[in-house]
Amino acid sequence: MALYKYSKNPVKVKPQPTVYEEQYYTEPEEDDVIIIKRNDNKKLTLWDIIFGIFGDINHLIVSSKIAGIIIPLVLVSVGVGIVFNQLWPEFEQFVKYSTGYYDSYNTPLVEGDYVARAEYLSNPGAEYFKELSGDAREAAVLQPDPISNSYKGRFNLSIPSLGLKSLPVQANVDSGVKEAYNTILNSGLAHFEGTGLPISDIDNNIVIYGHSSSNDYYERTGDVAAAFSRLNQIKIGDEITLEINGEIHVYRVIKSKIVEPNDISIITGTPNQETLTLFTCFPNGNFSKRFVTIAKPIT
Repeated sequence: MALYKYSKNPVKVKPQPTVYEEQYYTEPEEDDVIIIKRNDNKKLTLWDIIFGIFGDINHLIVSSKIAGIIIPLVLVSVGVGIVFNQLWPEFEQFVKYSTGYYDSYNTPLVEGDYVARAEYLSNPGAEYFKELSGDAREAAVLQPDPISNSYKGRFNLSIPSLGLKSLPVQANVDSGVKEAYNTILNSGLAHFEGTGLPISDIDNNIVIYGHSSSNDYYERTGDVAAAFSRLNQIKIGDEITLEINGEIHVYRVIKSKIVEPNDISIITGTPNQETLTLFTCFPNGNFSKRFVTIAKPIT
């Protein structure tokens, strides 16, 4: 066993103070120019332009009291104008109908000028026309007219006071077949099958019908399929002309009225008298009623 034991003291390290690096930041001088280069590789999109315009308008509204008043007023006025333009035509028709504006007529030439309606279910489309035509035949008001009934040509209708000129009319359209009358009405007017025509000496009612459209569709497009949208503007005394087989026949408006769809007087007219009846849906673009114009030939 050793007499002496030796051990080495551990090395002691004197801790050094932590040194922090000092950094100084300086603001750019007033004369310094900062240049930001645009990334020419990025192309402006429509959204960027719209967003930029919106941002400019928003900044203008916030920064200027006058602009903050005027710009919102302009935007609201534009919105109100758009809504008014769409709703006013239908509202105007409703007011005129409620006040009896359209129910205008002069003294009937003979008694019984108005044939009472026949009550039945009214279905828009081919079924409606089948019912109307069937009830008119049962009333036995129209006289047999083989010349008119066999005519399959086209003729023209004009209403100068309404700015309607040479509207094409297909004679004797089978209104009970949807495909038949739809094809015709897409490009003009239809003559109701079995009613009269001015090429015959038989005094029957001549019936012509066409589409009407809601809002300002016809005024914007001039689509002949919706030409009867103007029919409710017609006045007593206005002239209507039919040009058929090179001859012109002139009629004068004596009455306008609004009736239920099931009113067979639309088809039958006045017994033993030559009349011209034009009709379309009313209010425009809505099939709940029928706007009817009746005219007599000018002799």
